[in-house]
Amino acid sequence: MVSNKTYVTEGLILNHRDFGETDLLVTLFTKSFGKVPVVARRAKMPNSKFSSGVQLLNKVKVSIGRGRNLDHLNECEIIDSFQTIKSNLTLLSKGLFSSELVVNFIQDRTPNFQVFNALEQNLNNLETQKNIDQSMIWFQLQLINVSGVFPEFMVCINCNENLKRKDHVFYSEIGGINCDNCINVNADLYHGVTILEDSLGFLRHIQRVIRSSKPYFFDKYLDDNTLNDLNKFLRIYLTYTAERQMKSIKFLDLVN
Repeated sequence: MVSNKTYVTEGLILNHRDFGETDLLVTLFTKSFGKVPVVARRAKMPNSKFSSGVQLLNKVKVSIGRGRNLDHLNECEIIDSFQTIKSNLTLLSKGLFSSELVVNFIQDRTPNFQVFNALEQNLNNLETQKNIDQSMIWFQLQLINVSGVFPEFMVCINCNENLKRKDHVFYSEIGGINCDNCINVNADLYHGVTILEDSLGFLRHIQRVIRSSKPYFFDKYLDDNTLNDLNKFLRIYLTYTAERQMKSIKFLDLVN
């Protein structure tokens, strides 16, 4: 029986860092309790019972003890270690980038089943090497939506007129695009990135899906040119919105 001083849940290991000489401070993303920092005592010791369990990206079942300031890990059982991801630097870089996005965009102790399921599905797709690039795009768009910062792609952000079907410049500062008539309204903007017509058409499709609140299975084919364009846009927008340069981006660029 679990007491009110402990709780049991499943989670994904997002990151960890040194916490004293022998402990690790682990960030768990759990189904039931959201993102939770926990202390894994003596996890840095050679024979620690936590040494394998708290490896990055592991899916685990954990028993956690409540603490006055920080909770502590009691038990940690590996459900899935995603060994294919960890044995491939390209896949690993994408997995670590995904986990860092959750660290930056999701608040502590705020349950979010949609993001948990999206991250788990993305890791499963990386593990099975199924539609990797499209899976990464879809995960990032879901995270942006849940975080409440999904941009406007249908109409001009200034005058609300429908945007023409063509290439446009997107500005992160305003979360959208100025039409040709309003192109000089925000002359001081500098976080601009050109989005190609095909990419913008896809983003509009996703925006309509999100607004409809209907279940959506992402199976739309995206050619390499569109994927590259979307990745460029997402990199700039997510970095701006996170208000920091994410550490995993350097690794991502190095191995891809």
